[in-house]
Amino acid sequence: MNRREALKRTALLLGAAASPSTLARAMAELSAPATSAPHHLPPGLYAVATALVDRLLPATDTPGAIAAGVPQFIDVSFGLFMTEADQIKFRTGLQTLASAGFADLPGTSQDKRILAIAESDTAPGQEWLRHFRWLSFHGYFTSEAAAKSGFKWDPVPGPFLGCVPLADTDGAAYFEMR
Repeated sequence: MNRREALKRTALLLGAAASPSTLARAMAELSAPATSAPHHLPPGLYAVATALVDRLLPATDTPGAIAAGVPQFIDVSFGLFMTEADQIKFRTGLQTLASAGFADLPGTSQDKRILAIAESDTAPGQEWLRHFRWLSFHGYFTSEAAAKSGFKWDPVPGPFLGCVPLADTDGAAYFEMR
């Protein structure tokens, strides 16, 4: 990324932060029920995005990406906060998966398809997938469902003790010093 691109993106972020109407619209769209229709992605591409986030962050003993509302987060991010060039890359990448029937494939076939894209050097290739993964993880780890699923967070964790077994901390990487 060159300096001009960095300044442009910074201006875009500051513009979004300074625009209460845009943020209010984004919050309203994100608070819509999970079963509601997508606002910005076509339904076919939204189904692919939903299947893809489910493979990246599946439900286990903690809620998965779908329960955390990550598909809606990606839909709103796509429509309100991506540049037109990023939208084209995103749409092209999702259309490539949609043309292969990605949403209807079994999980192992979906995993193979994701790995093929991740290891590819051609367009749409890795760039859009990296951006998609970043949005997926950002959307998940900033969601209420993920925060309430057992992450243990202490704002002042105390001194770093690198050799403490996780069994002594109830499985948490950060623990409260008493």
